[in-house]
Amino acid sequence: MYNIKPLMRIRRVLAQVLMALTLFVGAAVATYPAAAADLEGVWRLASPQTSLQPANGAAIPFTEEGRRLYEGNRKAAASGDFRFDFTETRCSSPGLPRMMLTPMPMKVFQRPRTVSILFQWNHLMRQIDLTAEEQQGRDLEAPSMRGFSSGHWDGDTLVVESHTFLPQKLLDNLIPSSEDLTLTESMRLRDHNTLEDRIRISDPQMFTQPWETVLRYKRASDDLFPFPEDVCLDRIKSGLPLPR
Repeated sequence: MYNIKPLMRIRRVLAQVLMALTLFVGAAVATYPAAAADLEGVWRLASPQTSLQPANGAAIPFTEEGRRLYEGNRKAAASGDFRFDFTETRCSSPGLPRMMLTPMPMKVFQRPRTVSILFQWNHLMRQIDLTAEEQQGRDLEAPSMRGFSSGHWDGDTLVVESHTFLPQKLLDNLIPSSEDLTLTESMRLRDHNTLEDRIRISDPQMFTQPWETVLRYKRASDDLFPFPEDVCLDRIKSGLPLPR
């Protein structure tokens, strides 16, 4: 059988080099105003969760198609059939906002031009562009699981809009989405040790109206970074589930 571990290690090294170059370029540009809040640090979910719940306590406002897909995913998962879940079966990127649900820690790097988030899970990286020039190029982005994220500071809150997603991604372990998905996140510090991410989800194919969910993270020790190696494919080969 073909050994893909060397390729996985090369990919992780390249990702880390790319992140270092991004941070270097961001640090070299001094024309952007300083942010009103410092989100940098190691964070992890305050309470582990695998599903998204509306912040107002109401039911998720599924369309008929959205509910059909959701119920199909729920029944398949209950029977042990996860073919609908590319992350569970193929180690595909979880995409957004599911990526933000990982129980493993994440490291936030904050620079004037970008906010980068490095996840311990499979050493995935998310980048949020804070430059108007890059935001104007949104139509040039190819659809992906992570989409394209652009942001700006509104006082002490980082407002992030994400779009251009592939249609076969899940919002959490079960909730479906389409290519019309748009996410608007408001990230802010509730206190020095608490980071809140309020997410507005809009997808007219799956939901009758936009709805919001809230994720909260607690600051973790900086000693957790750099993160140890994490290879999703090794877990699949060993028959282990995704981290919960």
